[in-house]
Amino acid sequence: MITFPSILFPVDFSEQCLALVPAVKAMSRRFRSELTVLHSIDLPPVAFGPAEAAAWATLINSDRIRAEGRISLARFVQDNFPGERVGMELREGDAAHSIAEYAEENHTGLIMMPTHGYGPFRALLLGSVAAKVLHDAHCPVWTGVHAEEAAAHPPDRWHRMVCALDAGPRDLELLRWAACFAAEQKAELRLVHAVSGAGTSLTEETDPSMYEFLFNVARERIAKLQSQAGTDFEVCILGTSVSHAVRQSALGHRADLVLIGRGVIQQPFGRLRSDAYAIIREAPCPVLSL
Repeated sequence: MITFPSILFPVDFSEQCLALVPAVKAMSRRFRSELTVLHSIDLPPVAFGPAEAAAWATLINSDRIRAEGRISLARFVQDNFPGERVGMELREGDAAHSIAEYAEENHTGLIMMPTHGYGPFRALLLGSVAAKVLHDAHCPVWTGVHAEEAAAHPPDRWHRMVCALDAGPRDLELLRWAACFAAEQKAELRLVHAVSGAGTSLTEETDPSMYEFLFNVARERIAKLQSQAGTDFEVCILGTSVSHAVRQSALGHRADLVLIGRGVIQQPFGRLRSDAYAIIREAPCPVLSL
């Protein structure tokens, strides 16, 4: 059975973090997870500076910054998780590094965090902290959507999921995991795949024979993959970018959750690195990346 024994919820007390609280509560209850809320304080560099910076250091009260961080963290937990057993962790330094380091040290099962994209710019930006965590963390990462979109995807129930396959070496592992997860959650699962090379300079109008060839290759590959996995899910194959294909499929199937593999993000020039970031930026529902 797939479960997440522990969940890490990094917070900066922003509206985006507050919007994720219902989802974090629902996930921790659904999987009976041990929940930890983490806040990272980035002390001014002078506090750690060389001896010649000692004069400046006297102007910075590091102890006060730490104390205020603890108070803010405790207040956040008390206000948003009243009566619940929640661990609190205060770390110092770069937020993304602190999150990934804590997850590694404590064998965290799942990290839940917002993307920190804002308004119309969400499709163009992925918060630097979220991007670094997605790159560095070795556990699954759940990323949320805008607060105004979250209402369309109640966190306490999932009816439909979309799994994006990217013609990569981890597709079989991802497909088997997604099939098991959807079955356990009693959710409908559909697969989506974007045909590489189609939809830009190559279209059905510019070169119909090559366009059809690429789609046939994609269909055969997904069929073989499903045969190996022992699955028979409906497949949506589109001639467009990966992120746009996933967005279209998620909207078309009214998906509550998108599942993707992000193992290739660990590689310097893996195709899925940019694709995963784009999928998360553009997804109309939460994304669970493995």
